[in-house]
Amino acid sequence: MQTRSLLLLLALSAASAVGAGITLKVNQPARSLPAGVKLFADLATQQGVVARITLTQGKETLTLVRQGDTWGLAEKSGYPVAPEKIRQILVDLTEAETLEGKTSTPELYARLNVDEGENSSSRRLTLYGDKGAVLADVILGKLRASAANAAALGIDKPMLYLRKAGEAQAFLVESRLNPKVAALDWLAKDLFDLPQEQVSAVTLTGADGAIIEIARAAEATPPDFIVTNPPQGRVSKKGWDVSGVAATLEAMTLEDVRAAASLPADAPKAQSRFTLTDGAPITLSLVNADGADWAVFEGENTALKVTQGWAYKLPGYKLERLQKSMTDLTEEPKS
Repeated sequence: MQTRSLLLLLALSAASAVGAGITLKVNQPARSLPAGVKLFADLATQQGVVARITLTQGKETLTLVRQGDTWGLAEKSGYPVAPEKIRQILVDLTEAETLEGKTSTPELYARLNVDEGENSSSRRLTLYGDKGAVLADVILGKLRASAANAAALGIDKPMLYLRKAGEAQAFLVESRLNPKVAALDWLAKDLFDLPQEQVSAVTLTGADGAIIEIARAAEATPPDFIVTNPPQGRVSKKGWDVSGVAATLEAMTLEDVRAAASLPADAPKAQSRFTLTDGAPITLSLVNADGADWAVFEGENTALKVTQGWAYKLPGYKLERLQKSMTDLTEEPKS
């Protein structure tokens, strides 16, 4: 009797284990591809024919367009894009490699952010050839952090969920692909760099016509600048208050850009003219439009090649230097 009971118990246990195994298999994610497959391997030989890239998230869209050997952002009138960002997105997409298959059930897409629509936080990345053919079209979902101890084990991997547009299967992939849907993240922000030592004089002309003349003080070492036309009863300040104006052209960067032709012709304008020790002078006009001051560079100096036809929103500290008044730069004589 005890033997029969033992055999029955063993049989039930085996059946339970088989049932559990079946349940586990059913609940496991489907794998339409094995791990280690590069989903966009064909791009390795097609990168040279990519002519347009769109990146969409909800209602926001960015359009990157190849212009000969360079790339421009359509939403910023074709302004040049940082070339390394284009290279990075092509490499990251080409190298995206499957780790495991995830859901193929549309109702579950939102959990991985691989769903679509204006209310989704997913990003859709599409690459087109020069004749409009779609080379790659993918829904980028959540980034997934590696396990807490993965780095210690030497297996730390950048991962995210994605799904090819038009296909049901979502994947967890190894990839650094993480493009931002923000125009300013794509722009080449560095314009030029003209050190203060290359500036010999600056003339500031306000929108009201007031003129301030600034020149290098010959006797000062290191180079210092002074106001050469202070009003009666006042003298030039010394030090960074004045010299900072001459340093405005150092490490010139942008915070935003628009076509210069889009500025209203009758907008208030102030000008700063920089005379250089080597090279043609540079004139910087500040045009007030749409509640902001936009800088337009003019002159034959070779440093301005990248700026032709564009108006820039400059960092606040640069604007502050260009908008100094005579009161800011001069003081009463010290007794």
